[in-house]
Amino acid sequence: MTTQQKFDQHGRCIPNGLHSAANELSRRYFLCDQPEIDYDEIYDRVASILSVQDGFTVEDFKTRAQKIIAELQSDVTTENITKGVCIPFFVPVNPDLGDIGAALENQYLPGVGRAYAQKLPEYEFTNQHKEKLDGSLTIIEGSRHERFINALKTRTVVGVFCPCMTEYSIPASVEKIAQLPKKFLLTGGIDLCAVFIAAPDLLIKVNNYPPTIWFSALATSGESAGLHFEAYGYNLNLYRRAHLNHAAEYWWNGVTVLG
Repeated sequence: MTTQQKFDQHGRCIPNGLHSAANELSRRYFLCDQPEIDYDEIYDRVASILSVQDGFTVEDFKTRAQKIIAELQSDVTTENITKGVCIPFFVPVNPDLGDIGAALENQYLPGVGRAYAQKLPEYEFTNQHKEKLDGSLTIIEGSRHERFINALKTRTVVGVFCPCMTEYSIPASVEKIAQLPKKFLLTGGIDLCAVFIAAPDLLIKVNNYPPTIWFSALATSGESAGLHFEAYGYNLNLYRRAHLNHAAEYWWNGVTVLG
C-alpha cells in the first residue's frame, strides 16, 4: 500500500477531505518564486532589526533550519512541500511578549519596513491598516499558532515557512492543519513578519502576478476579516480585508514548521 502524499509536485497542500472553501484545482496563475537563501544575510538583517538574544549564532540558525528541511524531505508524505517555496527564518526570544497586535504594531511590522528599506531601497512597505492593532487580534482555535507564541517567550524560534495552502479559505486552512503532523502550525503575524524580514522580495514578481498572503492564524475583531500582505508593483502593503470564509485564486495561507 502506498503512503498518501500530503503535497503535490509543486508543493501545494492537497485540498482533500475539507468542508470549507478551497479550490480543488489550481491553474497556478498567481505565484511567488523561491528567493535565494543566504543564511548569513538573513541572520545579519534580523540581527540588525530585531536584535539577537541568548547567544544565538548564524550557525545555530543554519543548523536548525536545515534540519527542519531535511526532516521534511525524509518523510515521503511531506517531501513534496520542499518543491514549493520554503523560507527559513528565526525570531529572537521575546520574554516580554504580551498582546500580539501591540507587538506587531510596535516591533515586527516596523521591522518589515526596515528590512524592505535595506534590501529594496527604491521601493517601500506601507501599513495601510490605520486602526490600532492593540487588543484587536486573537489566535484562531485549531491553528496551533499558540505553540509558536509560547515558544517565543522562552527561546529564539527557528522555523521554515511554506505558503503551501494556496487558494484556500482560512477555515479550510484550519481544517487542513489538523490533518498534518503536529510540527505544522498555521502562520500568524509575528512569524510572517519574520519571513518578510528574511526575504523582503518574496512577493516581487517580474512576470505574472504574486498572491496575497494572509496572517492565517489570526482573527481580527468584528466580521470575518483578517490581515494580509499584498504587493502593488514592487511595493509591499499590509491590509485588513473581509474574507467572509471564502477562497480566492490569489489568496494564500502558509504553514510554519518549527525545529
